[in-house]
Amino acid sequence: MQDFAAVVPPLIAIICAFTTRRVILSLLLATFSGALLLNNFHPVESLISLFGEGIFKQLTGSNSQTLIVITIIAGFVFLLDSSNAMLAFSSWIRNKVKSAKGLQLTTFCSGIAIFFTDSGNSLILGPVFRPLYDKFKICRQKLAYIIDSTSSPVCSLIPIISWGVTIQASIVEGFNNAELSCQQLAAHGMTLSNSEGCEIDSLGAYFQVLPYQLYSILTLIGVVLVIVLSSNIGKMRKTQQLCSNDTIDYGDFAINAVELSPQTQRHGAALVIKSLGTLFLSLAFFFGYFVMTKGKLGGPDIRIALAISYTFAILVTIGLMARYQISDVNSSVKQFFAGMGRILPILTMLILAWTLGTQMKALETKIVLANLLSGQFAVYLVASIIFLLGAVLSFATGSSWSTFTLFIPIVVPLALQIDAPVFVCIGAAISGALLGDHCSPISDTTVLSSGASGVDHISHVETQLPYALIVGGVTFTGFILASSGMSAWWVLTCSVILLALILGGLHQFYKVKNASDIVVT
Repeated sequence: MQDFAAVVPPLIAIICAFTTRRVILSLLLATFSGALLLNNFHPVESLISLFGEGIFKQLTGSNSQTLIVITIIAGFVFLLDSSNAMLAFSSWIRNKVKSAKGLQLTTFCSGIAIFFTDSGNSLILGPVFRPLYDKFKICRQKLAYIIDSTSSPVCSLIPIISWGVTIQASIVEGFNNAELSCQQLAAHGMTLSNSEGCEIDSLGAYFQVLPYQLYSILTLIGVVLVIVLSSNIGKMRKTQQLCSNDTIDYGDFAINAVELSPQTQRHGAALVIKSLGTLFLSLAFFFGYFVMTKGKLGGPDIRIALAISYTFAILVTIGLMARYQISDVNSSVKQFFAGMGRILPILTMLILAWTLGTQMKALETKIVLANLLSGQFAVYLVASIIFLLGAVLSFATGSSWSTFTLFIPIVVPLALQIDAPVFVCIGAAISGALLGDHCSPISDTTVLSSGASGVDHISHVETQLPYALIVGGVTFTGFILASSGMSAWWVLTCSVILLALILGGLHQFYKVKNASDIVVT
């Protein structure tokens, strides 16, 4: 009975998230159940414990620093987005397009360039490139696929934006839940950023996970292969045929382009370049300064560098917007604070997930889960199973953020307890979250991609699904290889080759099929 009680809070979180699609509510119920279990079901003491020993304690130390950094980043992103400068920047890039493949590759590169916002990516690129896709007779569903594939997958690979910082915080929470000694952390390849203790180097941990974010990496490579091969499979093939024959009807689903002011048209691209240039130069300076003065780059140092650099970038952006007459200082400051407010649901999820992790540590959930799973699955299958579970939960909730925020703190201690490769398992949790999000019809990025591209939402889901599932299948295989002891770079190499063979084979299959259809006709 005690063993069962230990797994009740995470089970409640996962089941409620799956059934209600309300992640914050699910985490609240889970943390309250954990408080009840830890306080012998005394309701008043449980509430006091939930806030006093749980939620409030998460707002101290490195956690509070992480929350502040994420909030500052969110304010900067919304400020730059509200200026419509990225739209002007994308329009400037669009003018260089000369061919259909060039157009698609330009869209892809633009999606990577707008790396700091997943939702803004779609809203910026869709209206900018949609007229050109119509001109070159490329179906808008292909546009939706490209911009959807360069939103969340790109964001998950960037360590200095809110996505990366949140992933780092979840990884650190997972290792904290595992309660490892300094020696054990070192044995798992974790560098220590505090000579007096065992604070984990969050950036170092993130980079160890990075090559195992297989779904994100393979999705981006897959987009390039699809463009180069002109690979239209499944419903995308039929849709493209209708577009080529001028018989396609998109209906009235488009999110219309924003009309740029003359000032934004003239100075928008310069604003983006100078704002991001300030950010990157500041980061390079402070990272270098900490390395030179301390001989290392610790977790607190990274958070300080991020906070200062983004603050500099915000000040420069506000100043430039006033100078270029895009927006006055008061309006820009209001937009910055509005952006900070928009990140509140994410911060709430993080705090509750951290609280749940603390409760699971007290309940020794990791030991119970390890005992339950021990002997049930071969160790080399654990990462692939985590990948599938993450995909299912993310598909049901439509949120990759909530999935990896919930999963990573559970996955880390579990993987360590059963001797599964921990960084592979973390990569699997992130990859599964992104696959489910990419396939889900209720995902915000999916909805925005279809609307911004001017296509029916379900049509976008149906045309994108085969590509996402192909990449998902290759990713599943990649995690089996990674868990079997193959190095990350060999796993990536084998996965890319397999993906290229599948997409190339399907391209040849449809090429032959098209030829036979013409002959029959």
